[in-house]
Amino acid sequence: MLNYINPSFKLFGTIEIYWYAVCILIGVILAVLAGVREGKKIGIPSEYIYTGVCIVLPCAIVGARLWYILFNLNDSWTFKKIIGLEGGLEGLAIQGGLIASMITIYIYCRVRKISLYRILDVVAPGFLIGQICGRFGNFCNHELYGPIVENPGFLKLIPILGENMFIEGAYRHPAFLYEASLNLVGLIIMIVLRNKFKKLESGDLIGGYFVWYGFVRIITETIRSKSGVDEILMAGPIPVSILLSVIFIVGGLAFLVIKRFVGPKTNYLELKQKIKDNRYDTILFDLDGTLLDTKELIYKSFVYTFAHFRPDKVLTDEELDSFFGPSLKQTFSRYSEDEQEIEEMIQYYREYNVSNHDEIVKAFPGAKSVVRSLARKGYKLGVVSSKKTDLVEHGLALFGMRENIRVVIGEEDVKNPKPDPEGILEAMKQLDSKRALYVGDGVGDILAGKNAKIDTVGVLYSDRKDQIIESNPTYTIKNLNDILSILME
Repeated sequence: MLNYINPSFKLFGTIEIYWYAVCILIGVILAVLAGVREGKKIGIPSEYIYTGVCIVLPCAIVGARLWYILFNLNDSWTFKKIIGLEGGLEGLAIQGGLIASMITIYIYCRVRKISLYRILDVVAPGFLIGQICGRFGNFCNHELYGPIVENPGFLKLIPILGENMFIEGAYRHPAFLYEASLNLVGLIIMIVLRNKFKKLESGDLIGGYFVWYGFVRIITETIRSKSGVDEILMAGPIPVSILLSVIFIVGGLAFLVIKRFVGPKTNYLELKQKIKDNRYDTILFDLDGTLLDTKELIYKSFVYTFAHFRPDKVLTDEELDSFFGPSLKQTFSRYSEDEQEIEEMIQYYREYNVSNHDEIVKAFPGAKSVVRSLARKGYKLGVVSSKKTDLVEHGLALFGMRENIRVVIGEEDVKNPKPDPEGILEAMKQLDSKRALYVGDGVGDILAGKNAKIDTVGVLYSDRKDQIIESNPTYTIKNLNDILSILME
């Protein structure tokens, strides 16, 4: 009788792809997506999860391979055979992968100074997701089955299941399906616990995982032992999988008990509520020097203006840098007490600035994509600038950001310019903001945010890096994409 599923298939007619690898890959993707989603709720930036997966997954594969080799030392191993160049990677032991994963996760958390318990809260359900998908890889390989089924009626109800479990002339118990189903039950229990159980502590899920996994593996390995297939991994007369399963159960229970008396204690539901209450819903940006690189244009505009009104004045680099942030009136008032002349200087500056704007100004790398991404994620976005509103809107539109910015506050929209918080507070009012974050490149921006009693982000890609650091913003970023890490996106 032919099986419905072959262990592999040809891609483009030449590349052989194994269904087992496809199932594992699907499991990893689903586990990562689920982890990122839950990670946001407990304060783990997605960047940490993505980076962690890239480090942990290869270590897990190496661990699974070495664990298999360790208990099969009688085989004639060569370096090519060990790394899979001969015979492929036939022989991966999940227990070795788990052990290697846990060691790597511990080291990763210590190096990155991340809460180990929080990471494990994300990892535990991910392990089950990966194992559920991986078991269907066993199904495609026609493995992980039990003894002969005396009454195979339930297998015949699902033809593809029955055909793949028709092995050596008889229908076999689908042990892979039993384990996948039990792991699915475990996953559902975990999800319910982390959303409903009021006494659940951060870190409990990984203890529960090892206990559950141990029991499930004992059940399925017992069934598989009756299939007539010799146990591959043995520790003397004892199957390694069952021995380790007992160790996992005991270790998981001990962990759950000991952690009640030792180490940090954080209620899981309270943690989620705290993160939710402290989550930003509004991101406000300065424009010049933050979203748009206008440095060259501003320099040239000031030089052009002073050449006309103060031809003998030589502007130093320090003076030019000081013009960033303050309003034009504040800046020119330092050089003239005549209100009419100040207005003429402003007008002269603007005429040059506007006429040369589109040729000189550039958007900072990632500005458009970050703004678009934040808008899609539901954040309320606004720009609070010392420039005239129409110039702000023109600059945003020029680089495709205006459609994602809900509110623009410009110079004429406030009576008191930055560092007064009026502009920020007005933007928050219009956006009905509960908790806002202000991103800027100048000391005045940071002070305005502080005066508005909100958190601030100082960008370090401007020439005023040292001043920004001295102004002590809540966060600093080296590029705009770093905002996503602050927001745990």
